[in-house]
Amino acid sequence: MAEIEHVLVTGASGKLGGPLCEALVTAGYHVLALRHRNPVDVAGVEEVQVALADAEAVEQLVRRCDAIFHLATAKEDRQAVIDLSARGTFNLLDAAMRTGRLKRFILVSGDAVNGIYYRQHPAPIREDSPLTAYPGYYPLSKVIEEAMTTTFYWQAGVPTVILRMSWIHAEDDILNHLTVAGEQFGVPVWAELMTPEQKERYSDGRDAAVALRHPDGRPMRRHIVALEDCVEACLLALTRPGIEGQTFMIAMNDPFSYPEAAQYLAQRLGIDLIELIDPVGQDFCIDITKAKYQLGYRPKYDIFGLIDHAIEFRQSGRPRRKRSGYRG
Repeated sequence: MAEIEHVLVTGASGKLGGPLCEALVTAGYHVLALRHRNPVDVAGVEEVQVALADAEAVEQLVRRCDAIFHLATAKEDRQAVIDLSARGTFNLLDAAMRTGRLKRFILVSGDAVNGIYYRQHPAPIREDSPLTAYPGYYPLSKVIEEAMTTTFYWQAGVPTVILRMSWIHAEDDILNHLTVAGEQFGVPVWAELMTPEQKERYSDGRDAAVALRHPDGRPMRRHIVALEDCVEACLLALTRPGIEGQTFMIAMNDPFSYPEAAQYLAQRLGIDLIELIDPVGQDFCIDITKAKYQLGYRPKYDIFGLIDHAIEFRQSGRPRRKRSGYRG
């Protein structure tokens, strides 16, 4: 594959976009960072503000680039599903086809297309598993983007790669997810599962780590991924030869058990352990064998390392990176 020098990152002010831009600059690439609501605020990038629905403006950007990371996402924005995910993704891919310039187009998708927590998964989720997206505009947007990206590869030979990320955790996200006090991150919402007695016990801000279980007592299991591992997967996908047209699942090595994670976190922080029952959530496991074999992907973080990393971040007093739009 010819050398890549100029890289466009859409959604560059998002949770993954900013750190990815930093990593690309460090690696020596010239980065065009397409921002949305917030400044990208990464030294060494060239910030641009263009509507992806503007086909002419998008083509001018594509003509300047050797590769594109398409991270911009609709999340739960109904209008953006059409303007960004449908029209915007089409404009990028169509410009790539007509200019013939791109050496790699990388779509960052999400495991929401597989339904994860909301669907039953008797076997590990793989790249060829059915796209059984759970309800919402964000999962719909990712199905649209993946279908369009794959089709442009087969129809026109656009050198596409899809990275289907698991739920990305950065900074102290995992602490906010696994505890009942303070800011809630993700689903389920703990207050909706707590008994009146539990709500009263923790109404004064007292904290506890959540050992989530199924109604039959089985531990709830879930698969996620650390931000740093996602950045590494992106860098690998940019230069690895012979992977055009492929999709890769990106996650930790293994799913985590809520009771095991909660026990570890409770001991680390010296807080209570609370047992909650989730009547709707489903276990799921993501198979990352293909990413390991073809990309050389080797995730650094398991759930315990992620918790340690989050505690270190919170204790350091470093400010959290400002994120665009929907927080998740």
